[in-house]
Amino acid sequence: MTNLNYKPLLLSLLGTSSCFAGTAEDPVTSENHDWFTFSLEARARIEQRNQQGLDNSYAGTLRLRPGIQLGRDIGLAAFVQSEHTLAFIEDYQVGTPQSALFDPYVPGNTPIGDPENHELNQLYLQYKTEDYLIRAGRQRIIFDNAAFIGNVGWRQNEQTFDAAFASYSLDSLEFKYAYLNRVNRIFGLDGKAAVEALEGDAHLFNGSYKLGEHSLHGYVYLMDFSERQFARASSNTFGSFTELKFKHGSYHAEFAYQTEAGSQEDYTALYGHLNFKKKISSLTFTAGTEHLTEDFVTPLATVHAFNGFADVFINDRLGLTSGSSQWDGLTDLYLGVSTKAPGDIAVSTTAHAFYDDSLDQFYGWELDAVAAKKLCDSTKLVAKWAYFFGDDSADGNFSNDVSQFSIQLDYSF
Repeated sequence: MTNLNYKPLLLSLLGTSSCFAGTAEDPVTSENHDWFTFSLEARARIEQRNQQGLDNSYAGTLRLRPGIQLGRDIGLAAFVQSEHTLAFIEDYQVGTPQSALFDPYVPGNTPIGDPENHELNQLYLQYKTEDYLIRAGRQRIIFDNAAFIGNVGWRQNEQTFDAAFASYSLDSLEFKYAYLNRVNRIFGLDGKAAVEALEGDAHLFNGSYKLGEHSLHGYVYLMDFSERQFARASSNTFGSFTELKFKHGSYHAEFAYQTEAGSQEDYTALYGHLNFKKKISSLTFTAGTEHLTEDFVTPLATVHAFNGFADVFINDRLGLTSGSSQWDGLTDLYLGVSTKAPGDIAVSTTAHAFYDDSLDQFYGWELDAVAAKKLCDSTKLVAKWAYFFGDDSADGNFSNDVSQFSIQLDYSF
């Protein structure tokens, strides 16, 4: 492992935040120059990860995203943002079939998906009014809870889209549409085969209607990407969900139907997600189940937000595993509780039990915990832990235990 004291780096990053330096009167803020705005997103992270059968990994990474917007939020504007990920602790590998192409690369170590990378993250032109937005170029797109379309915000390198995007809202109705022909995945410019940028055509339709505290959502995602040896990204997905909020608790109920697209072999698959939340005093309890039948994939999702922080099922859900039959599906049964601890620290824990789609095979169970402390408006400290206990009788990697711990400092203005 690289011999580097990372504490001064974290402290220097913290010291640049508006907690200790900078005010709303700084000359680069929109209050003084509403035609020119400079932004910065920065994150320093220490991450430990171990998968049974592989060596322990330690990653220390720093991610910077400087950006410049020309124009106002309302009206015509242009935005450009670069992304730079650097590793200062290099005792890990990225963990793809072409790992040696990435830096760092330590053979036999547990994968951590944060390669060093420098690239253009966003570059777009937009026109915005109170009711609608039109945007064209490389951009961040997140629909709903990112279960199908997201930016993979957990990893250091962001997923962005070369796309034309439009949205329209009127009272309680909102409609979004995106046409994209390239997906810039988290492995950056060095990504090859299954993890390289996806090219092709995708039409993404998303709409919602709010009625008081309740809402109804619908989506159609039509994806026809070029064939990849290990990735089955092409699919047509039709789905809907509702959010219901009552005094006794809130409900999320979702259903989706998926078929093949492009050159994929014929298949049909189903998705369902039921969730109930209830607040009792200072505690919020969550119970739910997420169900994916065999072959159901979400190749453009922020998968880390689902099925446990240990990311055991991430390749299957993204469609990165080889073979015509991707996996035997997944049933995720979970219970969670969250609260505010002393010191205004947000704390949550979740327990998962994982089965295949027919509940015949038990994959394992997982415990997750996360604590977040907002230091000021621009800076947040986050610690996250996960342990997956694989079942000895499960197929493939599902029988392996996986542990993960990370602590990070986020800064943005």
